[in-house]
Amino acid sequence: MLLSDLSNIINADKIVNLRKNKKFNRISSSSKEVNKHTVYIIYNKKKIKNEYLLEAVNKKIPAIISGKFYSNLSVTQFVVKDINKEVNKVLKSLKPEEPLNSIAITGTNGKTSVAWYISQICKFNNIQTKMQGTLGYYINNKKFKTEDLTTPLFEKLYQNGFSKKTNKYNFIFEASSHALAQDRIKKFPINIAAITNISHDHMDYHKSFLNYKNAKFKLFQKYLNVNGIAVINSRLNHFRNLLSILKNKKINYIVYGKKDIVFKKIKSHIFLRIYNYKFKLNNKNLSKIDIQNLECAIACCLQLNISPKKIYNSINKIKPPPGRSEVIDYESMCSKIIVDYAHTPDALSNILISYTFNNTKPNLVFGCGGNRDRSKRKLMGKIAFSLADQVFVTDDNPRQENAKNIRKEIIKHCPKAKEIPNRRKAIFEAINNLKKNKILIIAGKGHEKFQIIKNKNIKFDDVKVVQNYIRNN
Repeated sequence: MLLSDLSNIINADKIVNLRKNKKFNRISSSSKEVNKHTVYIIYNKKKIKNEYLLEAVNKKIPAIISGKFYSNLSVTQFVVKDINKEVNKVLKSLKPEEPLNSIAITGTNGKTSVAWYISQICKFNNIQTKMQGTLGYYINNKKFKTEDLTTPLFEKLYQNGFSKKTNKYNFIFEASSHALAQDRIKKFPINIAAITNISHDHMDYHKSFLNYKNAKFKLFQKYLNVNGIAVINSRLNHFRNLLSILKNKKINYIVYGKKDIVFKKIKSHIFLRIYNYKFKLNNKNLSKIDIQNLECAIACCLQLNISPKKIYNSINKIKPPPGRSEVIDYESMCSKIIVDYAHTPDALSNILISYTFNNTKPNLVFGCGGNRDRSKRKLMGKIAFSLADQVFVTDDNPRQENAKNIRKEIIKHCPKAKEIPNRRKAIFEAINNLKKNKILIIAGKGHEKFQIIKNKNIKFDDVKVVQNYIRNN
């Protein structure tokens, strides 16, 4: 699209330095993500730092759309009264075609796994998907970009989900509590909304559990289309509360884990019931949390008109997402090392319980992030003390906080833990201490490829650290 086209699309009070033949194909309000084909958006509520403005201009952006004029800039500027209204016009001109279906998934834990499982089931049934979330932006299970935010800014969500021409994709995305509370989703069309669970997380931001719960429920109260469908977990805390909200709004819903879709363990076998269909699974190693995430994914896939039989055939082929219960065999010790993103009390408890067999508890390496919800440290320390055998407390992403103080807060509630600040050394020692037929869980970072220490992102990958150790020992 040309800037001359843009001047005809939006209602601008003032246009400065118009270069009619300059082309663009995207808009963004992040100075980090602009380039010579991106129009930079400055929202009225955003107090733009001069350094960000200069960063965007230095990347040779074709133009700026904002609510005010910035002097001493040679770049084209469109000054408008209602920035949100004008941005929506631009988005609709760039990409007018909405997805076939939009599936939004919220919950404290499991969002990424559910999105991943839906994408995989769709892949095995030749259904095209785009997926947006913690792991990045994927098209048909191929990664296109790493993302900073679980749920991106609205204009990015829109441009990744919508298409310029006929849209052949189903769009699957994770809806974080932050995005829901900040109205980042705006009027993005959602016709399938799912929730995995609600437990303790992000109290530093939401201040209370009630605020956190209400942020999650906004997905159903505010964003789900009236004629859409809600997918809810029968085990959900405040299940009745959410059910009441859905009934009052006359929103259709499907319940997994009890009524419509449920896995059952009978003796040494796992069976899947989908409505009146019953299937026996080949995979007998599904954990409790795997089962819940799969149930949620199955419920969503049914809304995409994938038959129960096709879903069942796909389940035996799917693999877990990177960093979610990722199993590394330590063959010389007949042991397993599990790398998992578990960074909340509930997630840590679930994975420790899932890998406790015959009253034998797994060993554990973990830490807690800095400049985040401090109340988690006490809870996770207690969980580690109760549910793990050997515990190694190390650094996660300390950020700007004193890492020693973070470890101290955890160890206060897990006195049996061994403190090893360096994460690599902690992992090495934990593996070195691993006995035959034992399980070690390395929790907290999962798919992440770096550690955040002070202002630096230092390359670090739990999976690669484990694989290197095994390869060299």
